[in-house]
Amino acid sequence: MKSNVPQITLRNLPEPVNRYLRKRAAQTGKSLNQTVIDELSRSAQKEREAQPTVLETLQWFIGSMDDETYEILQRNEREEKQWLRAQEAELRAKGEL
Repeated sequence: MKSNVPQITLRNLPEPVNRYLRKRAAQTGKSLNQTVIDELSRSAQKEREAQPTVLETLQWFIGSMDDETYEILQRNEREEKQWLRAQEAELRAKGEL
């Protein structure tokens, strides 16, 4: 049976990174594969959080917007992020991410 889960192969992994990942796997009692997935996921999450929001990106444009509309847009954006985090957690729980 073929899996639809994406896979990657790492080559020329620097030795310090290799040691760190193996040490982390041993400390957490997880497989090396799961440790690499966890570290990549954590890094991707930090990257997503560091990126400016749509509202922040368009701040120069929406400066003329009234406060109530701006608050509604902020609330909608927060709710969307919460929904995306919940979807991601659900996929992780199922082992699909």
